[in-house]
Amino acid sequence: MKPPPLRLLSATLALLAAGLGSASAQQATRKVQFRTLGFAHATGATEVYLAGAKPKDGPLAVPVYTGSVSPVIEASFTTPEAVFIGKEPGSKPLARATLSKSPRQLFFFVPSKEGAGTAYDVQVFDDDTTSFKLGTIRAINLAPVAVRYTFGQGAPVEVAAGKSVIFPQSATKDEFNMYPVSLEYSEAEGKWIKAYSSSWKASAERREIVVSYLEAGGTTPTVKSYSDIPPWTEAPAKAPRR
Repeated sequence: MKPPPLRLLSATLALLAAGLGSASAQQATRKVQFRTLGFAHATGATEVYLAGAKPKDGPLAVPVYTGSVSPVIEASFTTPEAVFIGKEPGSKPLARATLSKSPRQLFFFVPSKEGAGTAYDVQVFDDDTTSFKLGTIRAINLAPVAVRYTFGQGAPVEVAAGKSVIFPQSATKDEFNMYPVSLEYSEAEGKWIKAYSSSWKASAERREIVVSYLEAGGTTPTVKSYSDIPPWTEAPAKAPRR
């Protein structure tokens, strides 16, 4: 049997290479469902934009919600980094975020410090209910010192400065399904000073996101909390009866 002509062999190799290149490009595009939560708005940046994964795709508007977690947004990414820009074409990045491994993610927007070069710092968290279960609490510490929470009669849970921890709600509750919560912050020589106390309601059907931080000009951490019922866990609405 005669070997195939050189031109035919070259054409075949070119087609194979093109197919492999196309498959590689498809594999490099990753779809992620995400939500946003803003600790506060940076000046003039209540909404940011994601450039389209393909040249023909227009920019995707991404609202920065500060009172609650945003609805689910789906976007395609060709790199491990999400780059958020302004509305005007060619505007400089307002924020950058390294994607996590989960197909569901939460982008937590915090206004950047002066001179940072971007409007926001973005922390990325796995948002699926395996990583962040219903009935648990995600504590994010933006304060410059360590804090610790005490829930009911449980042992204190410490959260280092700039870190986050997930922990369960209190196992002991009163007849109204409430439990006491206190927050302490670390001082010199290992002392802990109480800064916050309240009562929280337990629920196995939602999650809580709590943020400890210093108010402008303040020296004592306080707490901001957000209740979160992931929309994909809610039962679909029943069809109206006829």
